[in-house]
Amino acid sequence: MYCVLIGDSGGQLNTRWEARQKSDPAERAGQMLFRIGFATLVILLPLSAALSRRGPVIVAPIGCIILILAAFMTRDDAYVFQKAKSLLLRPIGLVALAILGWALLSLVWTPFPGNAAERLFRIYGTAALTLGAVAMLPDRMRTSNLYLIAFGTGANIILIMALLLAQPVQVNTVTVERGTIFVTLLAWPAVTYLSLKKRSLESMAIAGSVGAIILMLKGPIILPSLLVGAVVLGGALNNRRAATISLFAGIVVTIMAAPLWATILSLFPIQEDGLARLMQIWADVITKDPIRLLTGHGMDSALRNKIFPLLEVSAPKSLLFEIWYELGLIGALCLSAFLILCVERVSQLGNHVAPFALGAFGFAFALSVTGLGTSQTWWLTALSMTIIAFAAVANRENSVERPVALFATEPKS
Repeated sequence: MYCVLIGDSGGQLNTRWEARQKSDPAERAGQMLFRIGFATLVILLPLSAALSRRGPVIVAPIGCIILILAAFMTRDDAYVFQKAKSLLLRPIGLVALAILGWALLSLVWTPFPGNAAERLFRIYGTAALTLGAVAMLPDRMRTSNLYLIAFGTGANIILIMALLLAQPVQVNTVTVERGTIFVTLLAWPAVTYLSLKKRSLESMAIAGSVGAIILMLKGPIILPSLLVGAVVLGGALNNRRAATISLFAGIVVTIMAAPLWATILSLFPIQEDGLARLMQIWADVITKDPIRLLTGHGMDSALRNKIFPLLEVSAPKSLLFEIWYELGLIGALCLSAFLILCVERVSQLGNHVAPFALGAFGFAFALSVTGLGTSQTWWLTALSMTIIAFAAVANRENSVERPVALFATEPKS
C-alpha cells in the first residue's frame, strides 16, 4: 500500500492556501516593519538599559509605536480596534482602569499635583502602548521573529558580562543592575521559547549565564527574587492550579497585610540600616495619620516627601510601601485584584508557556516587594517588554490553519 496526493482536490486547496499567503507590497513592508519594532523591544531596549539610565524610556515607546504602525499596514483597521477594545473590556482591563482612575482622583489631595500628574501620564502612556503592542501581535508569530527574543537575551548577557569584567573601566553600578534586571526578565520568555523548540542546551546556557551575572553583581534583592521565581516555576510544572492558588494567597497576604507586617516588625530591636528600622518608619507614618490608610497621601507623595524631607530618606522603597502610602486601602485592594486577575490569565496560557510565565510573575512580584522602587518608569518599561515577549511566545502555541492535503490509497499493481 502506498499513498498518493490526489491532484485535483488537494491541488486546488493548496493553491488557495498559497494564494492567501501571498502579500501585496504594503503587507510585506508591514511585516518587515513589525520585525524592526519587535527587535527594538527585545534587543535594543535591554541593551539601552545596561548603557543608559534614560535609554529604556526613549527606546520602548519607539518599539511599541512601530509595532502598532505595522499592524495597521497588515491588518484591517476595524479588526485592530476591535481586538484592542476586547482586551480593555475584560475584567483585568476594567480593574486596571479602576486603579488608574483612583490614582487620577488622588491628584486632588496630593501635595505635589504637578509632578504627580506628569508621573501618572507616564504610567498611562506605558500601559496604553503595552496594550496596543499586545493587541497588534499576529495571531501566530513567526519562528524567525521569536528567535529575536533569544538573540536579544544572549546579546545582553554578553554586554553585561563585559561591563562587569571590565575592571579598568568605571561603570555605573545602578545602570548595570537595571540592565541585569531587564535581561533576567527577558530570559524567562527566551527560555520558554527555546524549551518549546526542544533546544535544551541553549535554554540552559541562557539560564546559567543569567545566574552567573546575578552572582557576579551581588545584587541584594535579585538573587532571592530569582529563587522565588524558580520555586513558582517548579510548582507550576508539577501542579499548575496549586501554584496559581498559592500565588493568589501570596498576593493577598503580602499586600493587604503589609501595614500589619510593618507594625509587627517594628517591634524587633532596631538597627541603623536594618529592616526593623525601615518598618519603624512606616509604623510611625501609620500612627501619625491613620486616616490616610484609607485614601493614601496622593500620587507621587512617597518619592517627593523624601526629597522635601517630610519622610526620612531611608523610608521603605517597594511596591508595598508605595501603594499604601500613596493610594491607601482602596489602591491596595484594586492592585491585589489586578494582580490576581493577571495570575489567573497567565495560568490559562498554553501548557508550555503558563508555568514559565507564572515563574516570571513570581520573580517580578518578589522583586517589587523586597526593595525595588516599582513606580519608576524604567521598571514599568521592563514589565512592558516582558509582557509583550510572553504574549508573542504564547501566540506561537496557538493553533493555525495549515494547507489541507487529501490522501488516498491505491493497491499495489
